[in-house]
Amino acid sequence: MRHVKPIGRRQFLRGAAGGSALAVLAACAVPTTSEPADTGEAPAMEPTTVSFWHIWGGVRDEQLKTVLDGFGATHPEIIVEPLLLPNPGYADKIVTALAGDAPDLTMIYTVEFAPAAAQGALQSVDDRLAADDVSSDAWYPGIWDMTQWEGTTYGVPFVGNFLQLFYWNMDDYAAAGLDPEAGALVWDDLRHVMSELSTFDDDGNIDHLGFVPGGWGEWMMGTYRNGHDWYGDATPDGIAIDHPLSQEALEFVVDLYARGGGWDSVGAALEGWGNQQLGNPMIAGVASSIRSGIFTVNVINNQNPDLPYKLGKYPHGPNGEHLDLIQACWNMVIPTNAQNPDAAWTLAKYLSHGEGHLKFMVEIQGRPAMIRDYNMAPHDAKAREVNPYWDDALEVLNGTQVSLPVSDKLGAAQNILREAFERVMLEVDSVGDALSWAQGEVEAIFA
Repeated sequence: MRHVKPIGRRQFLRGAAGGSALAVLAACAVPTTSEPADTGEAPAMEPTTVSFWHIWGGVRDEQLKTVLDGFGATHPEIIVEPLLLPNPGYADKIVTALAGDAPDLTMIYTVEFAPAAAQGALQSVDDRLAADDVSSDAWYPGIWDMTQWEGTTYGVPFVGNFLQLFYWNMDDYAAAGLDPEAGALVWDDLRHVMSELSTFDDDGNIDHLGFVPGGWGEWMMGTYRNGHDWYGDATPDGIAIDHPLSQEALEFVVDLYARGGGWDSVGAALEGWGNQQLGNPMIAGVASSIRSGIFTVNVINNQNPDLPYKLGKYPHGPNGEHLDLIQACWNMVIPTNAQNPDAAWTLAKYLSHGEGHLKFMVEIQGRPAMIRDYNMAPHDAKAREVNPYWDDALEVLNGTQVSLPVSDKLGAAQNILREAFERVMLEVDSVGDALSWAQGEVEAIFA
């Protein structure tokens, strides 16, 4: 198996391309003990402890513990020490740890995954996959692509960010004159919802939103649902930010915010609702529709099981319905500096490919697995009990076609797009000027 030389914290944080760094390893002396009497039996092996970092907060933390208990029952030779990372806020801890005192196994998001792989902070798992006869064909192709860096596999998928679903309150939509069974199918439907269902108090503050727009991510989703791909082949010639379909999507999102009271008012409302610990605005009854992942079904089941809701695809633009976007993936990776990589791989397989993945994703949460077979009969029986919209979710899942590039430059490019969006919303730039600026900046990043 190929072993990658560990890197130092300074090299990782600076992204140095050349040179070498010393890895300082702390050696622990094992105290001597008297020899045990010879019983003729081989001494029992001490179990290996695996440190595992994850981001599954809330109810999912307990769900994960249930799955890890199952792992311990079948793998008594491995003790798992899980650590819940803050999310958001996990990235800084991961980046620092990968260059020094790294865990044995950690979840990592696409934006951090590519730079880490590029800088030698992650171990390749190609040899492990081959030795265990684990085929990439088990996963959905777009999700598997998120584990690759320059033709090498540096992790296995845990959960992909590719089920961006549209949720709506059926009673509210009926009151707005829309078909409660169909929801909002096109952008004009969503404009209507925002105008008809958003309400304000006497001071102009938002009481209720017809739809909760998601900042610059709404622009990204709108662009792809309007039939356009920003990044193409991730070369300067393939970048197409300043494009009529992208402009149309940005203008649509600006209009949504205006119908909901404006950028500042929507931001203030969301901040206030968060401070009141209302959680998901639609579940709390202060919004009529949201864009969210499939786990929201699980949240509704726990927090508001009587909510009259449905889910479906995000409304599409006038250019026609576009297949859904695979934005990113949470991969399971073994850091180069991991102390127990073999045991970590055993746990990674269990959670990403084995029984643990089936139990955590499908049976407990009722959300589609990254392993295609687990979403089919007979594995889907428990999921259908938990998730009344299982078939709807699979329809979106099976339609995914376009994915963002796995690139160590993606994070910088996304930051430019976020800044361009905010410059428009703050009325610093016009839509046209912001798109022109972003086009040049992103081209330069990928040059």
